Amino acid sequence: MKKLFRLLYGALDNRYKAEINPNTSEGRVVFRRLRARNFLDNLKGKRIIEIGPKSGLDSKHLMSLEPRELTMVDLPSKSDRVLEWLSKIQSLGNAKYIETNIQYMSQSDFEKLGQYDLVWCTGVLYHNQEQLRLIRRLFDLCDLNGRIVLESEVPRRSYFRSQNAVEIHWPDKLDGTQNITHLPSALAMKSWMEMVGFTDVIEQDIFSWKSSLSRAVLTGKRANKSSPMVVYHDLKNPKWRVGDAL
Repeated sequence: MKKLFRLLYGALDNRYKAEINPNTSEGRVVFRRLRARNFLDNLKGKRIIEIGPKSGLDSKHLMSLEPRELTMVDLPSKSDRVLEWLSKIQSLGNAKYIETNIQYMSQSDFEKLGQYDLVWCTGVLYHNQEQLRLIRRLFDLCDLNGRIVLESEVPRRSYFRSQNAVEIHWPDKLDGTQNITHLPSALAMKSWMEMVGFTDVIEQDIFSWKSSLSRAVLTGKRANKSSPMVVYHDLKNPKWRVGDAL
C-alpha cells in the first residue's frame, strides 16, 4: 500500500517522482537543484569535502564539478559499503577516502585536513547528538569565501517543524534506530549555523511538499564578516567560541 501511494503521489508531483528514484541522476535532487541555482558554480580546480558519502552517489556528482580534490570522510563502520564503489569514484579524478569520525578526530589530525571551498554534509547531522559542535567543525573546514550544504531530517511533528526547536527522542529512539535522538528544525539549523559563523544562511526550496515535511536543506558561506559567537568573554575569561568544547 505504501509503495502504491508513493507511485500515485509521484504521478502528481514531479519533484516527488524524482526523489523516489535515488539511483538515477535525476534522483540526486539536492545536487541537481543547487547546481541549477548556480550555488555550485566555479568549483573547478577547488577543494571539496564530503562528510558521510554513504553510497557514493553524491560523490559522483561532486566529481562532475571537476575539483582539484574530493575528500570523503565516513565512519569505520561504513568501510565495507564505501569500498564497493570507491574505486569508481577515484577513477574520475583525485578523490581520497578517510575513515574516521570527523567529530572525534584529534585536533592535530583535524587540522591536517585543511580547508575547503565546498563542505557537503547531507544525511549526517540528525545521526549526531552534539549537533552544534559538529556544525562548528564544518565551519572550521570551510575556507574563506567557501560554501556549505547542510541537509538533515527534521521533526515530524508539525509544531516542532515551525519552531526554532529540537525534537528529542529519548529514551525511545526514533523508529528504534541506534543514533537518531535529536531532530532539529530548519530554524534551529539556521540558528546554529549563524552562531558558529556562517553567513548568508538560507533554507533552500529543494524538496517536494511531501518530502519537505521531514527534510530540509540549508546553505551558507564563510565570509570576511563571519563572526562566531563567543561566550563568557570578559576581562576575567578567555574568548570561548561556541562549539569548540571537547
